[in-house]
Amino acid sequence: MHVLSLGEYPQEEEDGDVWRRYEEAWRCRDEWLARWQDAQDRLATAAASLDACPWLRQWAAAHVDVRAAAAEKLRLTATRFYVPKALADAAAVDGLPAPALPPDGGFGIFGDQASSAMSAVWRAWCVSATTDARALSVAALSAEEALDEALGRRRNGVDEAKQSLQRLTETWAAAARLAAAEQTAGRPWCLIGVRVPPRPLARRDGSAYQALTSWQLAVIAVYQVTADWHRAVVALWVPPGIGHQLLTAATSLRTVDLLGDAEDWAAPASTLLAAWEPDRYDARVR
Repeated sequence: MHVLSLGEYPQEEEDGDVWRRYEEAWRCRDEWLARWQDAQDRLATAAASLDACPWLRQWAAAHVDVRAAAAEKLRLTATRFYVPKALADAAAVDGLPAPALPPDGGFGIFGDQASSAMSAVWRAWCVSATTDARALSVAALSAEEALDEALGRRRNGVDEAKQSLQRLTETWAAAARLAAAEQTAGRPWCLIGVRVPPRPLARRDGSAYQALTSWQLAVIAVYQVTADWHRAVVALWVPPGIGHQLLTAATSLRTVDLLGDAEDWAAPASTLLAAWEPDRYDARVR
């Protein structure tokens, strides 16, 4: 887990031992996150069963408490895979303006299709940056794949286009980091309520629609301060940029600003979360 706190990929690209340590860390992360999500689902199902059959509460409540403790232990371990600043940087990406063509002429290889190629790599970079829970430098790989697809069989000017893209992605990442810092520095954090969607069942081919992006999952793990698994809702104490992203982004998540009312600021997070009714209309709910 320690190696992933230093970056998603090793710097010593030719060192096989280093790569093996990273591969083991990636595998460990995926397995641990799957265990945590499974524990959350089991906990929410058990808690909902108690609500539906209150006569079971006397003997089953203790079992739910045990599951809650196990899920919390898994969550705390999962947070060690993430760098909070990377999550805040990713939240700032949606606010960046669409870039113009680079002045270095690196996309000249595309001729009158240069704008379309630029849009394709920009979209690929943004999708990777906003849905992954990794450093923005990793999103450059998705942009490179989009560039390779746009290049097709072109040969003359390929190196110039790739060098130009590298400069662009570095500029985009720097702009996102600056925007994240400006969104957070000196500003109060937000208390956001989130209803955690159930983990979908696997399809016949073994695949499954992911209700949560990697970024959303990481935010729920890292910033969670209290939870009510009888209703599968959690409260997150997040920097303002992440709070804005949770509340405004087009997403399947049901979210609310728990401090939206002037009198709420003095109440404990658990009290505010208990008062929230996710299925009831609320102007604060997204």
